[in-house]
Amino acid sequence: MDLGSKVNARAKPLREAYGAYNSTREIGVDEELSRVGRGTPCGEYFRRFWQPVCLSEHLKDLPKRIRILGEDLVAFRDGSGRVGVLELHCSHRGTSLEYGKIQQRGISCCYHGWQFDVDGRILDTPGEPAGSPIKDRICHGAYPTHEWMGLVFAYMGPPDKKPAFPVYDAFERPDAEFLHRYRFSPCNWLQVRENEMDPVHLSFLHTRLFGVQFQPVYGEIPSMEWHETPIGMCYLTVRRWGDNLYLRVNDAIAPNICRIAGIDDGEGEVVFDRRGAAMNWVVPVDDTNTLNIGFGDIDKNLPLEGRDAYTDRMNRAGQYAVGAGDVGQTGEPTYEQRQRAPGDWDAWVSQGEITKHGREHLGFTDQGVVMYRKLVRDGIRAVAEGRDPKGLLREGTNAPIMTYCHNTVKPVPKAATQEADHAQSIAFGRAILKQMLDGTLSKRNVGAEMAGDFTFPPKS
Repeated sequence: MDLGSKVNARAKPLREAYGAYNSTREIGVDEELSRVGRGTPCGEYFRRFWQPVCLSEHLKDLPKRIRILGEDLVAFRDGSGRVGVLELHCSHRGTSLEYGKIQQRGISCCYHGWQFDVDGRILDTPGEPAGSPIKDRICHGAYPTHEWMGLVFAYMGPPDKKPAFPVYDAFERPDAEFLHRYRFSPCNWLQVRENEMDPVHLSFLHTRLFGVQFQPVYGEIPSMEWHETPIGMCYLTVRRWGDNLYLRVNDAIAPNICRIAGIDDGEGEVVFDRRGAAMNWVVPVDDTNTLNIGFGDIDKNLPLEGRDAYTDRMNRAGQYAVGAGDVGQTGEPTYEQRQRAPGDWDAWVSQGEITKHGREHLGFTDQGVVMYRKLVRDGIRAVAEGRDPKGLLREGTNAPIMTYCHNTVKPVPKAATQEADHAQSIAFGRAILKQMLDGTLSKRNVGAEMAGDFTFPPKS
């Protein structure tokens, strides 16, 4: 029997109680979004961008074996400080270069000593006769690298389409302390990344159901919208906090970056507060494994003690340490602990190795997920048509790329009805975002732009 003929794009909705026997059993995965190997639509899309592959601190006196976008590679720093990312298996007989010897220039295979430069050129084949032409005829597979802020990036796409390296304004903050994050999830990349465009889960997973992991204000279901930006998309959520409106904006930066507003800051009225946040890349290891790599950052001088902040520095165990943003982001707690207080990691991993969109029943609050999937599809199709996808930086620039993630709190009296307050909240969020997009709100990206920079409602 051809089992492939039984695969359905969508599950048939059940219309009866106790009807599980009639559930659709075979549902296919979204091939366009989930497959990331070389030659696949999404894999080629990802390969048009610089991708972080490991931390700089990983590259000491030994090579590091890595797997990225379904390719087995080795990363190393040679004796002169240059970083190489090469195909894992030696061009001679296939021995893994993870067992190679790092040289002053390049790396030598442990088996027969063939020496490779960081660009893949063969420097020496010591067992061959003098004058052997092998090293002049072939090169080993290598990818360009770029080191920035303690991360090692590789460009794994066509050499003639290599873009400029993008630098975002999120790190133009001299008062920030940056802490690296590096963790794995045994599932497809998309279900990890689209979590960030699903802001309503904060009200349930992180606040209402299993104890308050953030401040109680997050238990309120926010007024929310999603908007395109020049670099991707963002969500805006507005919550009523007493006599204040609290706006939180998070960025989804094409193709797989997220800038997340802080859960470590806030002490009252403030506009465009960018202190305490995170920026991370969700990089496919392969179709069913994912690397989450990036930074958490917090203002080193941020005073919080004794303040009535709109966010909190306490994790679910009642303890906080700077950089403890991995709480709920890994599978390290025991199974019982994760059942009693699940985190994001449990929510996205438990969907399966590759979640099946055909069994979903999406609603209003899933608009950000739908929009993000469209953003990725648009990028995939741009690449397929020979165009540059959104967010690709073709020419370098001295100015950092503008991001939009931040927190804003302003005194805004509550409207007479819930419906009117919702409308007021959305208008408030749109007004801030519009001024960010058109540049009339200050784009200075260090610290916080205080309340005098913005008036709501706008003055006539």
